[in-house]
Amino acid sequence: MTYVRSMTFLAGAAAVLLATLVLAGCGGGPGATAHAAPPTAHPAPPKTASGHPATVDVANNSKLGKILVDSQGRTLYLFQKDSGTTSSCNGACAAAWPPLRSSGNPVVLGAANASLVGTIARSDGKPQATYNGHPLYRFVMDTKSGDTNGEGLTAFGGTWFAVSPAGDPILPPAPAAPKPKPKPQPQPQPNPIPQGNGGDHDSDNNGGPDDGDGGI
Repeated sequence: MTYVRSMTFLAGAAAVLLATLVLAGCGGGPGATAHAAPPTAHPAPPKTASGHPATVDVANNSKLGKILVDSQGRTLYLFQKDSGTTSSCNGACAAAWPPLRSSGNPVVLGAANASLVGTIARSDGKPQATYNGHPLYRFVMDTKSGDTNGEGLTAFGGTWFAVSPAGDPILPPAPAAPKPKPKPQPQPQPNPIPQGNGGDHDSDNNGGPDDGDGGI
């Protein structure tokens, strides 16, 4: 009987020890270090169709002053043919003037106004960035930052303009006024007095021997 009670006591003690080890292994024992929660992932910025961040920034252009540019510093344009926020540039037009695509509101930098930025759904259902209600485009002939080769061009039924930070079209600078032509110099008038002593070699320049002066 004593032997049975001893075995029962030992079994109970072993169970308590095993439970303590399990709790310690799970981090539940005294002095256990709590594991930090993984950091919260922030949503990625919206991307253009080419994978670049969809950005609207402001650059100081040597020809046009302050204009809107994308993440690569290339000029952004508006199309005067667009009706409000509805784009009129599709097909071949969109190939020459690629829309500024964005999966959400573009990132706004510099002097650009965040309250003027938005997106619209194009005819293909994909979003396009807008500024002050104008759909934004690039121009394929602008190959580097600072290029404004599309400024003032008329193509696909409308005129294209760079955009100011206020969201207005920037008109191309007026051509310089032509320089005034120099005034013609007055031509010398013929001398009415006969020269060479009038042909009779006297001193009065009045004519030949029949001028009545006797050749004097």
